[in-house]
Amino acid sequence: MVSSTYQLILFVTDKEEAKAFYTEKLGFIIRNEEEFDEEWSYLTVAPQSNSEVVIELVEAVTTEEKQLVGRQAAEQVFLMFTVDDINKTYQKLKAKGVNFLDEPGSARR
Repeated sequence: MVSSTYQLILFVTDKEEAKAFYTEKLGFIIRNEEEFDEEWSYLTVAPQSNSEVVIELVEAVTTEEKQLVGRQAAEQVFLMFTVDDINKTYQKLKAKGVNFLDEPGSARR
C-alpha cells in the first residue's frame, strides 16, 4: 500500500536561480544535491530537514518541459505550504522580494 508522498518535481528555467530562490528567499534547506555528470544533476529542497515531502528542482530542457515552467497545474495552485502566521510570513517574504499575486485572505478566482 502507498503510505505517503515523498517527492514532487518542479520544472524551472534555471536550476541555480531556483535553488537561490528557495534557499535564500523562502529559507528552505537543500535536502540532497548530487551531480552525476555535466548533463544530469539532482537537487531537492524542503522547508525543514524533517519535512516528509521534498521538491526536486529540474531544469526544463525540452520544449514540452519549458512550456510547463510556472504552469504545471495550469491555472491552479501547484504548491501550498503551512506557516505559523500567514500575515507575518507574507510581510517577511515580500520584504525579501518574493512576488505575490494577492495578499493573504484575498479571494482570487
